[in-house]
Amino acid sequence: MSNNLDLCEHISQAIRGRNETWTFIRSFASYWVTPLEEGDGWMGADLLAAQERLGLTLPAAFKEAYTLFGRRSDLTRNQERLLGPMDLYLDNRALTFRHENQGALRWGILVEDLQNPDPPVYSCDYMEDTTAEKWEPWLGRFSLACIDLIMWESLHDPRMPTEYCCLDDEMLEILEKLYTKLPSPGGLNRYTPESACWFTGDDVLLASSGMDLFVRARSHTALESVRQNLPGDWLNE
Repeated sequence: MSNNLDLCEHISQAIRGRNETWTFIRSFASYWVTPLEEGDGWMGADLLAAQERLGLTLPAAFKEAYTLFGRRSDLTRNQERLLGPMDLYLDNRALTFRHENQGALRWGILVEDLQNPDPPVYSCDYMEDTTAEKWEPWLGRFSLACIDLIMWESLHDPRMPTEYCCLDDEMLEILEKLYTKLPSPGGLNRYTPESACWFTGDDVLLASSGMDLFVRARSHTALESVRQNLPGDWLNE
């Protein structure tokens, strides 16, 4: 691998198919966290036990992801929590595999989609009246939802230089001028929710979501350059 990871180029390749997606995740982990190694994923026996317990067959993309990186907490559990095979459960028509950190939201695959090798992912808000809960479309392919998961969790790695601040219109304008926006295809090729925009610069990854701006850097020097470029009320400054 080269010393630099061109996220724009790699994202464009990653959306072509599952193999390309897993290649992207390997490259991303190597550059932004640490390389994936044997043992970072769950064993086939663990997934088989989950299938037998739940009485279903897990989709191919699901099993590929879990055997590739499912045990890597630094890639999957910094903020939200990817469930292990023993914690997967059926909930209101869906196989639930991920929880939001404050318990307000969960992600899953509809039972009727489990026969799809790379099924769409849905999200559901927790409500006091569980009969009012509704699974809403999140992303069109599980494999691409893994890109969103890995990138999002990287923003919250406690061992790495990270930052957060509220994003106003002036800061957004500067952000769009100084940093490169990652490709944001729609439909089945969308790899991140419509509410999120991703940017990259020299050794920095930035994500805006509404009025929030999250930053992940590969060094404290790179992080400080973001603070200088985007004056704001930074959380960790």
